[in-house]
Amino acid sequence: MNILLGKLWLSFWHLLPANPILVRVVQGGSRRPRHLWLRVGYLGALLFVVLFSLVMTWQSGSLAELAKGASQTFKWASTAQLLLMCFLAPVFTASAITQERDAQTFNILLSTPLSSAQIVLGSLASRLYFVITLLLSGLPIFLMTMVYGGVTTRQIVESFALCGSTAILTGALAIFVAMIGVGTRRTIFSFYLLIALYLLAVYLLGRWDRTWIESAPANVAGLKMSWLTPLHPFLALDVALNRIQAPSLAAHLTGYGAISRNALAYPSAMYVLWTTVLSFVLIVLSMFFVRRGAKSGEATFLSNFLDRFRRQASGERTRTPRNVWANPVAWREATARASSGAMVRWAIILGGLIGSSVLLLSYLDGGLPSGDIPVWLAGLTAVQVAVALLIATNTAATSMTKEKESKTMDLLLTTPLTSKYILWGKLRGLVSFAAPLLAGPILVLLVFATIGLFRNENPPVVWFETGLELGALLVVYTALACVIGLRFSLTSKTNVSAVMSSVGLVIVLGGLASIIGLAMVDASRGEFGAFLAPFTPYTSINYLINPAALFSSSKDFVAGAPAVRMAALIGCLIAIISYAFVVWRWYVGLVRDFDMTMRKQAGN
Repeated sequence: MNILLGKLWLSFWHLLPANPILVRVVQGGSRRPRHLWLRVGYLGALLFVVLFSLVMTWQSGSLAELAKGASQTFKWASTAQLLLMCFLAPVFTASAITQERDAQTFNILLSTPLSSAQIVLGSLASRLYFVITLLLSGLPIFLMTMVYGGVTTRQIVESFALCGSTAILTGALAIFVAMIGVGTRRTIFSFYLLIALYLLAVYLLGRWDRTWIESAPANVAGLKMSWLTPLHPFLALDVALNRIQAPSLAAHLTGYGAISRNALAYPSAMYVLWTTVLSFVLIVLSMFFVRRGAKSGEATFLSNFLDRFRRQASGERTRTPRNVWANPVAWREATARASSGAMVRWAIILGGLIGSSVLLLSYLDGGLPSGDIPVWLAGLTAVQVAVALLIATNTAATSMTKEKESKTMDLLLTTPLTSKYILWGKLRGLVSFAAPLLAGPILVLLVFATIGLFRNENPPVVWFETGLELGALLVVYTALACVIGLRFSLTSKTNVSAVMSSVGLVIVLGGLASIIGLAMVDASRGEFGAFLAPFTPYTSINYLINPAALFSSSKDFVAGAPAVRMAALIGCLIAIISYAFVVWRWYVGLVRDFDMTMRKQAGN
């Protein structure tokens, strides 16, 4: 018996604590300055949110006000921490396998005596180690909020449990997709896209009154808990932070089954439970695909079957001529990207148009109250814009690295084209590539505004200038995301590092800016809130489409509508000029460093 227990313990020891992959990655990664600065940046972002929230909520020196301020600070910090966890975990874990494939060491790893379980668990644990370390490093910041009261130990435990289970789930899903996926760039990008769509779509559905539990108690704002709450981390966090009240087992859930009653009464615990179980299932399934999955570049049964029905090219002589733009680099970037991802782009555009059409029909036949239309329209626009920004950032992050990996950058540098010409063509082509994704939401806003003009609504669902203002803002937002992607694509050697860095930075900056902007707009309200709204992506979409949210009543909104329109216009102009200046300065820096960066990479 002792021999059997010893063998089991030895197997477990080599499976996780002494896993060679875990030991190699942790020891090597802990010495890198990049991970040190990542920890500093993560803690700095949390500390900034805490200090900013304390300043915004500081009213007086009484204990009651201090407790209230500490409670609000904890809520903002918990939301920011969960948002960071949702995207840092897949970045670290998805790169576990893709980096091995990029370095051509994955096949060597398969030839070692390591089992499939050791490869999967070692890759997952080595990446989650850094994520969990980041999570635990922020614990002292959260404990500081308990000094003045207003924050309980249960809230901190639930908040960290939601973050930890989310990190483990996204990590397990990343490893699963990386094991069965083909290609590195699509693996990481599809992950970001999947997470963003799930978080945005389910959260908006959770705010829909038709998904609310009728018997659940309402909060001060009249919101009730949705039955989707146990399936979404941010909805469950709202319950843990007492923003939304959960129904009780005895008073509100008497007509439900045992599983449903416990899931709805304790949404945070149920979320942690099902994410843990699903993570375990994904990890086990990943072990079967380590040596049996389709390898990158090899034909599969599905690809061979589809090749039989694809149209063969008719030849170069019968191909219609193409009209090249004045800048061929911009034309190539826009048309080549559009042709390679045409199905994805059209699926996103058609999905947005279908959702907008359903909303428009509900508006015309009176299925939804006129006051709810702007809320839904803002949510639908936010989802489409978030997807468009992710696609633009991912495309920009691979624009230069793809040239390097395919060895076409050397050919491009032998032409008379200057660095300014090349980078401007890249930037212009990338913005043109993302333009159709942005045109759909703007067209929908203009349609709603036109219908409101014909109906003589006062105020209309959407003002006509809102579509124009938001369209200009989205262009500069996209240009900023593209120039960030170009920066990392220029300095990185592989698609993985460029996509991971650029998309992660855009998500973190966009999330933090939206959180800070939302706090400032909510604190300002009225005309000044409308002026501040255009300076961050989420607040610009939410409050330009739904300016009534800046007022406490519809009567106040009607009275202050002219001032709000003027304040929003001025804020949009200043925001557009500010973001355009940032994009231009970043572009000038790219042009200045282009030749030196190319020489350094050529030397390596």
